Amino acid sequence: MSDAFADVAKMKKIKEEIKNHEGQLVELTLENGRKREKNKIGRLIEVYSSLFIVEYKDEATVPGEIENTYVESYTYSDILTEKTLIRYFD
Repeated sequence: MSDAFADVAKMKKIKEEIKNHEGQLVELTLENGRKREKNKIGRLIEVYSSLFIVEYKDEATVPGEIENTYVESYTYSDILTEKTLIRYFD
């Protein structure tokens, strides 16, 4: 039963750390299937009690092309289970 308390403490620490970096650039390493990872850099725009939202921008490859922005949400359990790794840029 102590493992459950340890996980709750870890989850609380993860939430606090992410909340402290709201508005900053972050790099997420996502588990993308078998031994494949995908790195994405975006801005941590909103933090809620059960999830957080990151905004990404697709850079224009051709001059004059419109840049596309999109958002994705992640749960704190993704970080806890290490399916998603997060790195902060200060």
